[in-house]
Amino acid sequence: MSNREYATPFSILHAASLLSHKRRIMKFDRALERVVKQDDYVIDIGTGSGILAILAAKRGGRVTAIEINVESLKYAQKAAELNDVDNRVEFICEHFSEYVPSERADVVICEMLSSMMLIEQQIPASSHAIENFLKPAGKILPETVSVFLAPVQNDILWRRFEILGLLFPRLPQTAEQGQCRDLSDLQEIAHFDLTRTNRNVIVEKTLSFTIVDDGIAHGLVGMFEARLCDEIVLNMEDGWKELFVPFERPVNVTKGDCLQVEISYCPGKFDTLNIEVR
Repeated sequence: MSNREYATPFSILHAASLLSHKRRIMKFDRALERVVKQDDYVIDIGTGSGILAILAAKRGGRVTAIEINVESLKYAQKAAELNDVDNRVEFICEHFSEYVPSERADVVICEMLSSMMLIEQQIPASSHAIENFLKPAGKILPETVSVFLAPVQNDILWRRFEILGLLFPRLPQTAEQGQCRDLSDLQEIAHFDLTRTNRNVIVEKTLSFTIVDDGIAHGLVGMFEARLCDEIVLNMEDGWKELFVPFERPVNVTKGDCLQVEISYCPGKFDTLNIEVR
C-alpha cells in the first residue's frame, strides 16, 4: 500500500473506544429487549463497532448495519462473526441518506448523540429514518432528546487557543469532567421528538441566566438527556463529554447578575452556530 492510499484509523479507534461505555450499552440492550421481537427487521444507522447491531441480532432481529467508514465496517463484521450473528446482520458501507432498504424496518437504531446535537447527525438522520426506513407503527431508538445549556468558566479551554504569543480562532471543544465551573443553572434550549420528522429545524432562543457565583463567563456548556423507550434514559454520565462553546470574548459576572445569551444553530451543521451575549 502506498502512502497516498493509507488513511489514519481514527474512525475505527473511536468506534472501538465507545465499547468502554458499559452503562450506555446496557441501557440500549434493555431497550432492544423490549422493542425487538423475533425476526423483526432492524436498521442500525452508523453502526461503528457493530455493538448495537449485534445486540439487536442477539434479541432475534434481522439487522442491516449501515456505516460509511469502511474500516469500522470491517471491524463490525469481525465482531459479528466472533459473536455468531454474522448470518443475521447485513453490513452496508454507505451513507444513510443513500441507502434504499428492500423493506421498511420494525425498529431503527440511530445513535449519533452529541452534547448539543450540533456536530453529529442525530436529528437529520432520525428524520431521514422516519421518512424512508421505518414502518408507520415501528420504533426508533432513541425516541426523544432534550438539550440544556449553562454559562461556565473554563480557564483551560479558553487559554488553549493562546500559545507563545500566538492567537487562534476559538472553536467548540469537549470538556473533561470537572473542568467547567457552572455560573448558573442549566436551561433547556431544545426538545426533539425523534418519532416525528424534524427536517430543516433551527434551534433559536434567547436565554436569561441568573448568575449564582462571581466569575468569568468564557462560554456555554451543552449537555443532553435522551429517552430510549419507556423509563430508559441516556444522559451525560453514560459516556458523553460536555461541549464547551466559547463566547467571542469573556464576560465578568457577579452573583445576582442576569446574563442574556442569544443562540441559534441548525442541528448537525457545525458551521451554523451563532452566539451573541447581551
